[in-house]
Amino acid sequence: MTKTIQPKMGVIFKSYEPLSAIRAYAEQTEASGMTGGFWIAEAYHWFRQYGLEARGCFTTLAVVAQATKNIPVGLGITSPYMRHPTIQASEAAGIDELSNGRFLMGIGVGKVGIEYLEYDIEKMRPVAVHHESMEIMRHVFSGQKYSYEGKHYKSSMPAFDRAGRGLRTDIPIYVGATGPAMQKLSGKESDGMLLAGLTSPAFVKYAIDNMRAGAAAVGRTLPDSFPVGGVILCACSRDGDKARNATRSYTGTYIVNKIRNIKNDVILAGSGLPDSAWEPFRKAIAEGTQDNVTHLVTDEMMRRFTVISGTPEECLEITQELVDAGLNLPLLEVVGKTVEDNLETIRLMGAEVLPKLKPGPVASA
Repeated sequence: MTKTIQPKMGVIFKSYEPLSAIRAYAEQTEASGMTGGFWIAEAYHWFRQYGLEARGCFTTLAVVAQATKNIPVGLGITSPYMRHPTIQASEAAGIDELSNGRFLMGIGVGKVGIEYLEYDIEKMRPVAVHHESMEIMRHVFSGQKYSYEGKHYKSSMPAFDRAGRGLRTDIPIYVGATGPAMQKLSGKESDGMLLAGLTSPAFVKYAIDNMRAGAAAVGRTLPDSFPVGGVILCACSRDGDKARNATRSYTGTYIVNKIRNIKNDVILAGSGLPDSAWEPFRKAIAEGTQDNVTHLVTDEMMRRFTVISGTPEECLEITQELVDAGLNLPLLEVVGKTVEDNLETIRLMGAEVLPKLKPGPVASA
């Protein structure tokens, strides 16, 4: 008999939102019973081209920690290229202390954000960088004396009795994984896997297969509850067309990002649409009009990518498809036009979608 698990649902916003809005969204997420938590994705100054201003992700997380009492506070993700692992660890430990042990650390390449940092990603390959970053952070969290020297990072610290001070020594670390190598790393070493935007059921299954292969390669048995999260664009309204129009421009931005920056054809192919569907987007990139592609995004494209937008009934159907594929932690990237639109989405998803979700397959199956 196939083992199943009840999914958890969370909400995620990028750190370019006003902090007052973040507080309101976090409070509503907790009030709506979303035990998957409230997450922040680190935004970069790159977003200024869309009229958005990045805030520091850890400052934003501090607001979330103080606005909530019980749900997890997650970072999904920051890049290990941004800060030395010891700095990442100290920031994570601070948020974990502020939230009374509710913090979930998440790291991933964040390719768009690191383009201007002058890293040679061909020399500092993502798997090695993430592996070393996780090892060093876990050393720091443990409070034990250590000395570490890897290919990319090195550090040493004396011991500190974190447990004796009431501080956690095992803060979970999730890995944002777009390609197969990072998905395998998630299975080998992480405490949870996070998939990027435009996560279709086909891509969820592909990623889980790679995650399991990574775990098997090191003889690791993943728990049934191993988190498989995905960032899913979301707008829910009694007016389905209003919701779909809210997610349309963001879907276009994600498609452009996948073609120009991520360069992962598996994500696009997971939609089931022919490669020719992306030619207008490639043309826009070549002509420098990639910021004006909303009109190219059809309802069918959004539905194929399981963008969660529409009425509560439609959103339930779409979310269940992702859960049935193995996504046990849908993270709703809520993208309404106003603060009230976003609060409505959170309320409707919590009240009319979450309670009706059926269990999906366990990660270890």
